[in-house]
Amino acid sequence: MKPALADRLSRAVVGCYPRRWKQRYAAEMLDVLDQHRVGPRTVLSLAGGALGSHLDPDYRMRLMPRLSRDAKIYIAIFAAIIVGVPALVILPMIPRAIRESRWQPSSSDSVDAIAFSRDQRIMVSATNGPPWEATSTLWGVTGQARPRRLSVFEGGSPATISPDGATVAANAFGGQAEAALWNVTRPRHPARLARLSVGSGALWGQAFSPDGRILAVASASGLVLWNVADPARPRLLRRLAVAPLVSDNPGPLPHGVGQADLVFSPDGQILASVSGRDQVTLWNVTRPDRPTRIATLAGPRDYFAALAFSPRGNLLAGVTYHGSVLVFRVAGPAGPVLVTTRPGILASARFPGGGRAPAIPCGCGADAAYAAAFTADGHALTVVIARPETSPGTAARDTVFTWQVTGSGALSGLTTIFRDVSDAQPILAAGGRIVADGSATGGEVRLWTLPRPRHPAPPPGPSRELDR
Repeated sequence: MKPALADRLSRAVVGCYPRRWKQRYAAEMLDVLDQHRVGPRTVLSLAGGALGSHLDPDYRMRLMPRLSRDAKIYIAIFAAIIVGVPALVILPMIPRAIRESRWQPSSSDSVDAIAFSRDQRIMVSATNGPPWEATSTLWGVTGQARPRRLSVFEGGSPATISPDGATVAANAFGGQAEAALWNVTRPRHPARLARLSVGSGALWGQAFSPDGRILAVASASGLVLWNVADPARPRLLRRLAVAPLVSDNPGPLPHGVGQADLVFSPDGQILASVSGRDQVTLWNVTRPDRPTRIATLAGPRDYFAALAFSPRGNLLAGVTYHGSVLVFRVAGPAGPVLVTTRPGILASARFPGGGRAPAIPCGCGADAAYAAAFTADGHALTVVIARPETSPGTAARDTVFTWQVTGSGALSGLTTIFRDVSDAQPILAAGGRIVADGSATGGEVRLWTLPRPRHPAPPPGPSRELDR
């Protein structure tokens, strides 16, 4: 039952109490309803109380002798209607309310968020199922060939892990626009520390600053910064006034808007966030309690689906939903400026070699998920495209594009790798060599390592195959 419906029913039931009761208690009861979240149990409790007050012997002895037999029958019928109609509405909702009030982990949902600790020994993944089934999973990945599932706990996508691997931020179970902080220092026994309210609308991204002291949480209604230096006692720093994401996103959520659309620069002084239509907003968060807007970067009329800073923090790479790569220089006296655009990588992934590629950029109606990262030395940029559709090929396929990057942000020397795999969301670990694939079903995660890019870059040539 939605809170608004429960609130209306509760107020209607209060009106059904005896006149003497309402004269003494109605105003106080309505004040209580204003201060608390009303649910199905509140409505049932009030309805039972109304019926009990009408059936109270003392009340009947005072009132009933004055009434005729027919009047008593009418009152009984009226009371039955007042109690019965809400019951007919509420009773079918009780099984679902009970189910939604308890967390029942499911292993059948797709993985829509993955994040690594700084040392890449711990990883968290999260599914995007119903709130009573969504899960966060902690993995030990010291052996990449066989990630170890350490624990499963309530929550869901979006989720991320602090750089030191001690705290996980996930979507709060049963919360409306709430995040939850979990202590995972004992990885087999996570403990919830706090819940963070971020306003209204569904969460779509969370990111820790490089020092782990600041948590940025993005929802459909805006962006919020929290001080989580003590994760058991988080402190709200600032709500940022950003243009909300509009509803005509060309890609279905969460693939059109996702975890990689909210990133801190390596020094923690800049926060980049998807905002509005075709935009990325840069914030100076050197003083996180007083952040200031640096600039708003425009895209090619296409939503950004992944963002990545270079190790020096002077370049910001963005990938759009329909497959354009953009590189912005964000440091320098001229301010942020677009220096490189590479369109059509989604078409190249779907039509290798270009022989069957359409003349225009490929929209194709196909969903796609992206990941982007610079290598540790900043000399190469890697973009991973995961395509769940099977046409025109015979299998779903990940495609990995790697360019050499100059200090100014120019791209050259493209190499391409293909890997046939069905997944929902890829992620690149810091350094751009480890790819984590979230499975489309079953909550599984697969890891694979890219070959080291060569310097200087080789000339473009045939694509190389990577063994599964």
